[in-house]
Amino acid sequence: MKVKLEKYNPKWQFIFEIEKEKLLNVLGSNGIEIEHIGSTSIHDICSKPVIDIMIGVEKDEQLDSNINKILTLGYTYVQKYEIYLPFRRYFFKLEDSDIQIPKIIGFHDPDIDKGNHNDRFHIHMVKINSDFWIDQLLFRNYLRNNNNAKKEYENVKKSLAKRKWDNINEYAEAKSDCISKLLEEARIQRI
Repeated sequence: MKVKLEKYNPKWQFIFEIEKEKLLNVLGSNGIEIEHIGSTSIHDICSKPVIDIMIGVEKDEQLDSNINKILTLGYTYVQKYEIYLPFRRYFFKLEDSDIQIPKIIGFHDPDIDKGNHNDRFHIHMVKINSDFWIDQLLFRNYLRNNNNAKKEYENVKKSLAKRKWDNINEYAEAKSDCISKLLEEARIQRI
């Protein structure tokens, strides 16, 4: 598969705000924070046109008690990813809502072949102030405020997008060295 990157689109922020309101309507705002993360949240950087959303909750039990509420908005919950990241609940929503896929992909379910259908949203639900929460916001804010870091990350993404991948997770993994380096820079500059 080839990764298709698009030039930054200012509509991505607007699309996020609309989805954030939908999420707040089903989750409520008590003990909930919702952030736009990922490359679509960073001005003037190319990205896959998938809006990454991070939902922060105050209590562990909210991770599981909010799953069914999010499913009502057309998301699919990927339980099997908790094998790797047990502190995170991950969801996706396809651009085409007519595609029939399970609402929950369990620990033992096979991966879903989405064919040529694209994801529109990804949700990462974690505890507020967890390492994941802090690192995602630190990385996003560092790229928003550091043009050299932003360009370095974008160049890596463009280079990797020229390759063929078996799946999108391989592409994401290939970016990890660059992300780790930039995140370390962000931590040092924060001090």
